[in-house]
Amino acid sequence: AVKHDGRHKARMVADGHLTEVPLESVYSGVVSLRGLQIVTFIAELNGLLLWSTDVGNAYLESTTEEKVCFIAGSEFGKLAGHLLVIKKALYGLRSSGKQWHDRLFDALFEMGFQPSKAEPDIWMKEVDGLYEYVAVYVDDLAIASKNPKAITDYLEGHHKFKLKGTGPIGYHLGMDFFRDDDGVLCVSPKKYIKKMVGTYEQLFGQKPNVAVRSPLEKGDHPELDDTDLLEENEIVIYQSLIGALQWAISIGRFDIQTAVMSLSSF
Repeated sequence: AVKHDGRHKARMVADGHLTEVPLESVYSGVVSLRGLQIVTFIAELNGLLLWSTDVGNAYLESTTEEKVCFIAGSEFGKLAGHLLVIKKALYGLRSSGKQWHDRLFDALFEMGFQPSKAEPDIWMKEVDGLYEYVAVYVDDLAIASKNPKAITDYLEGHHKFKLKGTGPIGYHLGMDFFRDDDGVLCVSPKKYIKKMVGTYEQLFGQKPNVAVRSPLEKGDHPELDDTDLLEENEIVIYQSLIGALQWAISIGRFDIQTAVMSLSSF
């Protein structure tokens, strides 16, 4: 993967699709965009500091309940050919998301936080007459607190989480956070759109046409399109582009909403 700050990252991933499908839920919950916006608003209203942090290799902070083994390849050196048992909630296993969610649940609960009744991935704790909040999106945390450093220090020191990008919120879930000339906290999708442009270049080997202001040509009617249907791999690319545009709308590009809604029907 190429991260938003340009770092390249690779990791070993299990072939979880070869294992049986669990009967219970296997997902890690996430805070909704509206929930994050409300936490941001409350932080501003009460003079709380708003920080963000990312738990590095989060799934590996928990153990798996799946009983899974694999035959080691040549990358394991002397252990090549051995049967190895997976202990950690390795990326790619079906239940790893849930295992990490439960691990973080235990950590926050032990710190005195309680999940919000309105949204369980917003954690709350009353401190000196004000509530502090931790909004969780898998391994990305937004923290609203008088002293967010105390929270991140405890997660690192006591729970041994490897936190990255810790500090005043600047970029979170595809959104740029900044203050305007009047000191008002603002959100922008600028960096996310730059990332979308990079993805487009990877897919098509050229930059997108910057003269175009909408993903749908003026006067175009997709329901009347009689061009050839896409191949299966092209459908996946189309769906990926639509998904990226939908998130861009959610974080600020409201002007393309109607066009994307029309295109997403197809």
